[in-house]
Amino acid sequence: MDTEEGPILSSQQADSGGGTSGEAVANGKAGNGLLTKRRMGETESASGAPTEEVDTILSLCGPVATAPETVEHKKVQHVLLDKTAMPWKAKSAAWGFLKLYQADTSQRGSGKEKDVVALCILCLRLGKKGTKLMLSGGNVSNAIKHLRQLGSRDMPTMTQLVHSRAALYVSKNVTGGSSSARGLVEAPSINRFLTPKTDRRSHHVGFVLMQVMTFSPHSFASHSHVRGFFNDLASYTPPAPNTVVHHLAELYDCLLSEVRNRLSRVKKLFGGLPFAHVVTDLWTEEHTNTSFGSVVVRFVDPEDIKMEVVRLGVSLFVGRHDNATIKAWLLGRLAYFGLAETDICSTTTDSGANVRKAMRQLAAPWLPCFSHSLHNAVKYAVGGPSEARPLRGVQQASTAGGMQQQRSQNPGARTLLAKLRKLFGHFNHSEVSVAIYKDLVVPHAGKCRTLVTDVPTRWSSTYNAMARLYTCFSRLMAFFSCRDVGAGVRRRRLSMDEWDRMRQVMGILRCCYEVTTRTESATLPVSSLLSLLASLRRAVNSDQILVPCLPGQLLAEGECAMKQYIEDHPSDAVLVVDNNLYPAEYLHVGNHPVVDSLCQDASTAVLVLREQLELRFFNKSDESRNVLRSNPVLASSVLSPGGPRLLQSTARLLGETDPLPHALELVKNVCDKYSNLSPTAPPVPAAPGRAAATAGKAWKRARSCLVDSSDEEGSYGGSAAQGSPSRSELAKAQLESVLHLPDFLKKGDALEFWMRSKHKFPDLAVVACSLLGAVGSSAAAERDFSLAGNVMSKNRSTLLPQHLEMHSLIRENVDLLPKVLKDVPVLSAEQAAKLRKMTPLGGCPQVNGDGDNLSSDEDGG
Repeated sequence: MDTEEGPILSSQQADSGGGTSGEAVANGKAGNGLLTKRRMGETESASGAPTEEVDTILSLCGPVATAPETVEHKKVQHVLLDKTAMPWKAKSAAWGFLKLYQADTSQRGSGKEKDVVALCILCLRLGKKGTKLMLSGGNVSNAIKHLRQLGSRDMPTMTQLVHSRAALYVSKNVTGGSSSARGLVEAPSINRFLTPKTDRRSHHVGFVLMQVMTFSPHSFASHSHVRGFFNDLASYTPPAPNTVVHHLAELYDCLLSEVRNRLSRVKKLFGGLPFAHVVTDLWTEEHTNTSFGSVVVRFVDPEDIKMEVVRLGVSLFVGRHDNATIKAWLLGRLAYFGLAETDICSTTTDSGANVRKAMRQLAAPWLPCFSHSLHNAVKYAVGGPSEARPLRGVQQASTAGGMQQQRSQNPGARTLLAKLRKLFGHFNHSEVSVAIYKDLVVPHAGKCRTLVTDVPTRWSSTYNAMARLYTCFSRLMAFFSCRDVGAGVRRRRLSMDEWDRMRQVMGILRCCYEVTTRTESATLPVSSLLSLLASLRRAVNSDQILVPCLPGQLLAEGECAMKQYIEDHPSDAVLVVDNNLYPAEYLHVGNHPVVDSLCQDASTAVLVLREQLELRFFNKSDESRNVLRSNPVLASSVLSPGGPRLLQSTARLLGETDPLPHALELVKNVCDKYSNLSPTAPPVPAAPGRAAATAGKAWKRARSCLVDSSDEEGSYGGSAAQGSPSRSELAKAQLESVLHLPDFLKKGDALEFWMRSKHKFPDLAVVACSLLGAVGSSAAAERDFSLAGNVMSKNRSTLLPQHLEMHSLIRENVDLLPKVLKDVPVLSAEQAAKLRKMTPLGGCPQVNGDGDNLSSDEDGG
């Protein structure tokens, strides 16, 4: 076979540059086309690579071609050189494909002794005159570029074949030679696969960061930090344990400085105003007395009017869980990050007796967690028992059934929920049932959905489990009708009466689920929660409740399909359940002669919810459980668009006195704390107005069962105040002006309003930022404890408490790290030891004493 490049011979006729390949074939078995191992020839690789690979590639190019003794390059004669006479030459797999020439002795001493000219043996054997390559300093990079360029050409010739094989061989045998000339075609530099000594620290820091950001080996395949770490490394030796601890301290110190600088900058912008809204809670590690505490700070940045959340991590808590120790621990934790008690604007915790008492000893007002309160209200509504004492005013019936029955106000719903949980538990533990369930072919049932387990201690878990069960009705009915399902499993089957009761109870809990989900938001102002609670109270106290119809009929799946269906049927009563659209109906609370009524379980749930909402959020005898008497709620609401009207309308609905005067007085008291030396943030361009809602009334009704009570007409009065050159008086004067703005009378987003009005009311905008950051839920602290629980796994049982604090702070503020890890400040061994010693409590062990955490005692006295 011949090509335009030259004749191609068989391997028996080919030569390898220094000798005849026929001798090699003669030593092996003739006709098999395989080459046997032999001694390395003069033209073979000096890298110690398998020589038959070089021979095989060269044998494809044709017979041996005599290389010239001299070549001319740039009018200088170069003489054929024996490679063994070049001890300075780095070993490389590419040298086996080259003939080397060096300038004659007349050029010695010119500084170019190491420059050589190479001829490509592949081209020489293919019949070409030979490609001359200038290798400056003996660098083989030009030769490797030649192999790749000819090997990557799109031409079906032997030239492309043999050069691509040679380039592949060189890329696989990357030991030795110029590191800048080796690697794959896509990435010609091999540096990305090596770890230079100068960059070893940055790789070690990246390795430690990877360990912090991952919890288990299962995340190594998909986690972005792991993929980013291994993206630039092929061979890497992890650091020693002591080095890991040292780099962990360096990362912690870097982020500690960033968090402190961030809080210090915001503190200066507020000019003496309290701005930090603190969320805290305590957690005791399972089966131990070691306790930890979480602190989260939320505020509105006065520069860009955006809600910011700073997590201070999970740290060790030492001592008894009494109010004095909790208060001292919290203040010490804040001081560690540069905050004082005067910087606290409000605090939010659950209603645990010890934590609540500690927070009330601070000058800042305390807010109970709305999510915890709603969770406990729902727990009572579905008949769940409570370990806490009953709320004041709740009448408990005395029965012969014992205390367990006295604590249940809805035994029918409790029995139903117990059966549902057994069904969830069966699918959690039976792989056979799950396999049968997934393999079923059910027409018009939508995608196969697995059941969600109800976790009694998790917010909104009961509703989520019921909603998923409702959407799986058709598949579950087919499952229990399958002949492969045994009689023991069929006992878990729900009757149609139980399905009917479940969907009604689920419809009652749906409004609470919406509010709980909104309260968990990290950016939602507490003023919005007042509107949600008022809407929830109105929905629960309505005579009719919108609940989904008996399961089985799926109208639409997916948001686009649901919107299209509602546009085509705007008058139909529908509800969105677990992102699916189902028909709905209105049921009357209590017996009604004409309209269909709720079942006994659902009716009792409504009555219990009404009672619980009054006791937990609108309690006239306990100001801590009345949102209309909560200073953070009032101050935040009066500075929100539509907030003054909402306060008045809600007060009229509840028969309360007008809270607006007290709310205005609270804001004016904050204005008095405004330092005259505080800088006014520069004005920013007005933000564009909010886009009008595109969804119609039918879509809103399907998505949410809460009626916005702020749409009622209302008015409030106020008097204009005289201006004053002091910042506090200016803020008060601007308050009077804002209250009469037409845009402020309408309900809207508080942060968007102050972004637009910041340049008109610069002093009041700072006051508004200090108050709008109030938090209505302790969800942030609960998330921190979930993170700490994942870190303190059995695989990390020896992790020290101070290292847990470092892990949590790094993981929660990793975005503040420098983009290039080598920019992380270097700490000496003494500095790292001092840093670990100065961490809160210095890693002291938990002392013996009262290790019980009472923070979960929501109804404690």
